[in-house]
Amino acid sequence: MNFAYYSFPPFAVRTGKVTVIDTAVQRIYQDLSMGFQDKLETVKLSDDDFTSVTVKNGARWYGDPMLTVDLNSLFQRKLQVQLIKMLTDNQVVALSDGLRELLSKLLEDSYLMDVPLEMPEIPELSKLVKLSGIQITAGPVDDAYAIIESLIKVLIELNDQRMIVLTNVSHYLQVSQFQSLVRFMTNADLSLLLIEFSPNQRKEYFADCDYHYIDSDFVLW
Repeated sequence: MNFAYYSFPPFAVRTGKVTVIDTAVQRIYQDLSMGFQDKLETVKLSDDDFTSVTVKNGARWYGDPMLTVDLNSLFQRKLQVQLIKMLTDNQVVALSDGLRELLSKLLEDSYLMDVPLEMPEIPELSKLVKLSGIQITAGPVDDAYAIIESLIKVLIELNDQRMIVLTNVSHYLQVSQFQSLVRFMTNADLSLLLIEFSPNQRKEYFADCDYHYIDSDFVLW
């Protein structure tokens, strides 16, 4: 995937790599952030053959991992549907039989209640799974690395090939954690773009990345 931002040459965001746009210019940081949220037409995307791709189809903005990445809000329902697809016919029947047995037992034990009761229809499997409350556990809520890693794992499981766009990652990860993320991405068939803001160039922190720095004079390094 490639993206263009006027008036710089196109940036390639390669699969299995971490690409970083680090800038000292607030306007650029804002334009990129708004563009990848599809709120402004400040970025243009294209595939590896430079065929135009809409922002919605080519990238997904997740923003700040500690402020805007709520994994269960984003993916709980989709993963529940994925779980249902993995069940065999025998497992579906066993689940329905188990619920029917539980309801029968409840009716048997309700004889002391002077209220007429009857067996309801068995709910659809999707409703049962939703009722179960199965959700993602990404570790401690203050562990940004665990949140990012879980995000990538979920996207792999859902086969979502769109470019992942995050911001402010350097605010939360130590150098060793960031290098772990770089290594983790080498085995992921996905592309990761980080939008960062800094008054200084930071090649050392972003080692082994496709790193681009735009200084306060709008010069690309």
